[in-house]
Amino acid sequence: MTDPGLLQVWDRVLADGYPTPASPAPAGLLGGTSRFWLARVDGEPAGCALSHVGHGVVDVEAVATLPRFRRRGVGAAVTWAATTAAPADPAILIASDAGAGVYRELGYLPVTRWTLWFRP
Repeated sequence: MTDPGLLQVWDRVLADGYPTPASPAPAGLLGGTSRFWLARVDGEPAGCALSHVGHGVVDVEAVATLPRFRRRGVGAAVTWAATTAAPADPAILIASDAGAGVYRELGYLPVTRWTLWFRP
């Protein structure tokens, strides 16, 4: 994705699908080593992911699926797209409990568990 308008759609899908407080991604990241992935179902935005490629690894982040599209393979598809941003490189991600099963099915292995704290 290189369109700042689509980046706004991506931001909304992440905020509504994770859910997280809205925190727009900077348009300056478009076209670099960070790639924004937007999944659609019948043309409608349904899920998102982000990948950063560098230092021989793909870092997969910000995976979210809108509630009405869950359990339809959207999360797996958008995660796989991000995972294979650099197919020869290994990939890592931080998973929520909700996505852990999907990531295992895609071949990810759990390494450690930690708690994320958020202060609004």
